[in-house]
Amino acid sequence: MSGDQPKDIVLKMMSLLVDPSTSEQAREYLTESYIQHNPNIDSGADAIIEWTKTDQARAARESMRPAPEPPVFVAEGDKVVMMLARDLPDPDAPGKTYRSYWFDMWRIEDGKLAEHWDGAPKEAG
Repeated sequence: MSGDQPKDIVLKMMSLLVDPSTSEQAREYLTESYIQHNPNIDSGADAIIEWTKTDQARAARESMRPAPEPPVFVAEGDKVVMMLARDLPDPDAPGKTYRSYWFDMWRIEDGKLAEHWDGAPKEAG
């Protein structure tokens, strides 16, 4: 893992977290003090792994699949940004979709993900 590029670490961790049956394996790619800035998920490796098993996570996965384009990555220093395209239902045109883009950013520390940001609004708990 220490020789992996930051983009490769993010891709591997995301591939594990999108499936609740493999999310526990993501622990080796997360620092113990993993900081989560998404207001709907607590910080810590345990919290993100448990979140993958929630209805909220299932809904997020379904809204991002199938991805109409491969993700795009930009890495600078210890930060990696991923842009993911998704086609969402158009509220003004029933039966049609529009393309939207989701951005996530991680900070890498010693070959592991140490911090995460995204644009998620706070949802009612």
